[in-house]
Amino acid sequence: MNDQAKKVLSEAMALSESERESLAELLLTSLPRLSKREQAHFENAWVDEAVARAEALEQGDLTSQDGATAIAELRAQLRSVRSG
Repeated sequence: MNDQAKKVLSEAMALSESERESLAELLLTSLPRLSKREQAHFENAWVDEAVARAEALEQGDLTSQDGATAIAELRAQLRSVRSG
């Protein structure tokens, strides 16, 4: 993020929640949209990934953990990277 974007972000964060929400909606609508073909490709890729993970779980090749534990581990890793 360049300095101008950082300044805009800093100023945006000083807005009220409703103003930030309106700004976020405007920014999102300014981004290019995926074509239906591109969207279908990504959706199919996610379905394939979900099926592969479910099969790996059933076969014991993959383990799972609850969301709170996963987030705590990720936060610990992030703190380690930032402090390292």
